[in-house]
Amino acid sequence: MRGISKIFVIFIFLHHFSYSENVDTLKLPKLKLQTVFFNSEQFENFDSVNFVENTLENFQNYLSRGHLGNSGMVINDMRHHSLLNEPGFYYHKNYLKSYFYSKKNLLFYDTHTPYSDLFYIIGSKKEQSFKATFSYNVKKNWNITANFYRIRSEGFYLRQSTNDNFISLSSIYKSKNNRYNLLLGLMYNYVQNSENGGILDDSLFENGINLDKKLLDINLISAKSSYLNRSVFINQYINCGKYSNDSIKNRAILPSSRILFSTSYDDNFIKYEDELPLSEIYSNIYYDSIQTDDSNYNLKFENELSWKRLDNKKHRGFVDKFGLGIRVKDQFVLMKQREIDTVSNNIIFGTDFFNTYSDNQFWYKIAGEYVASGYNNGDYSLFGLAKKSLKDSTTFVSFSISSKLQMPDYIYSRYSSNHFKWNNNFDKISENYVGFNFSMKKHRFSVGINYKEITNPVYFDNYAIARQYIGSVPVASAFLKKDFTFFNWHFNNSILYQNIPDSTIIRLPEYVLEHSLYYENDLFKNAMRLQIGASVYFVSNYFSDKYMPAIGQFYLQDEKQYGNYPFIDFFINARIKSVRVFFKIDHLNSGWMGNKYQMTPKYPMNDRAFKLGISWRFFD
Repeated sequence: MRGISKIFVIFIFLHHFSYSENVDTLKLPKLKLQTVFFNSEQFENFDSVNFVENTLENFQNYLSRGHLGNSGMVINDMRHHSLLNEPGFYYHKNYLKSYFYSKKNLLFYDTHTPYSDLFYIIGSKKEQSFKATFSYNVKKNWNITANFYRIRSEGFYLRQSTNDNFISLSSIYKSKNNRYNLLLGLMYNYVQNSENGGILDDSLFENGINLDKKLLDINLISAKSSYLNRSVFINQYINCGKYSNDSIKNRAILPSSRILFSTSYDDNFIKYEDELPLSEIYSNIYYDSIQTDDSNYNLKFENELSWKRLDNKKHRGFVDKFGLGIRVKDQFVLMKQREIDTVSNNIIFGTDFFNTYSDNQFWYKIAGEYVASGYNNGDYSLFGLAKKSLKDSTTFVSFSISSKLQMPDYIYSRYSSNHFKWNNNFDKISENYVGFNFSMKKHRFSVGINYKEITNPVYFDNYAIARQYIGSVPVASAFLKKDFTFFNWHFNNSILYQNIPDSTIIRLPEYVLEHSLYYENDLFKNAMRLQIGASVYFVSNYFSDKYMPAIGQFYLQDEKQYGNYPFIDFFINARIKSVRVFFKIDHLNSGWMGNKYQMTPKYPMNDRAFKLGISWRFFD
């Protein structure tokens, strides 16, 4: 009842707001003139700038569908992703990273007026999420931005509560003559979740009629996990080139090359506790049968020096088209766990070849990295991309190819805890990839085909023990995205097809489908923009991996297939000036088509849930 009362109060507030001013004052501000944002990669390549816009598209989809049944829990993406990363050290696959602020997704802003974005969400079972962004240009050439994100949710099942907090600070500085640029990022991510190990009996859940989910027995009644991530990075750029303006007052460097010195620090403290470690979910107890108290600490400290040629705007011929980049990175790694205390030092070299500009809208890039010493000695990555624009820059065709050879993530090699323990000497993993993509942004259409072959992949077997498969596993996929518009009706579609001839160790659904149908129009003399419609998410039947909370990883199971169930949502999105609001009935069809809505074994998705979200942006 408390959640319903909050929804009622907010709707009264919105009603008052929408009629408290004259219609003429409800026009949208010129957002594009005020605030732009980008990540560190976009800044370095300068390939795109994003404008803050009050679009309603997918506004209600604030969270991925692949979680374990509650907001803030780990997320298992149903799409295949590369098993390998950029060359270097990696501890494990972090299934919480979709929530985390990181170096790759941290945003930097440039705003002419102070900018704030407040986003509050409430839902069934005491779900509350709050996001806040505050950005301010201290000076014309210096911006500071702070972000805060919190998730609290009780969940539909016993011991499913989440308590997640994420904080970040970003800053960008440019000297007046553009000789020196600086990007600074600080991130703090902390997750505290109860772990119930899933429900005890699938069949009782699937055959139950109007069963109170809190009455279902669970596998773990006193377990909990926490994940603390702290990271900071500083990118310093020195631009080399001539001044573009003869005026002394407005002189600025037009860079023809750039030197980058980057420093980053990232540490992770992972903890798993269980006061009753005799649960049948564990196969072994190695140290303590009274209490499980496992912890793992890993640290990565990096320094990188690079030089890269840029577009000098002279465009005098082939020499000015040709781009080159070289870099060297030192990576210090520390690992601490029960019976494990080790350090390592990777030296990584890399180079890039590319064209800085093009007369015929053809772009290419060839890149390579090699680890010369350290734990990952001998790892390499090769990448090639060719992209051709057709008619205009919004229509293009691209072809990419890559080859990688890397050590498995450290968790597969050595692990020591109360319930799991191994010391492996696995071979390196190789992955060869080729992909084709065609996109027409103007017509909201894209299609692509990808193929990769993975040799000697690692995995967690049916007992959650790290193993390596000797041989090659091919993975083919194709996707199609097309959005249709008919007057005020919109029909958006995303289709993914995945094929794994040998599904011995890699399990994926053959089809992942996402569709939405909605009506969109302006109301009240263009004072309010409204969307009303429904969406559906569907994955085909497959042997979905189980989840082991004691190691925070997914592992194989051959007992039962999951999928072939549509998740239907109903939503209403509205925008008034810089205020956006959504009302959503998540999993509308809960109970109408049976209770087979598990995407991960033993972890049913949420029942029908009512959710309300409001985003308010300020530009002063």
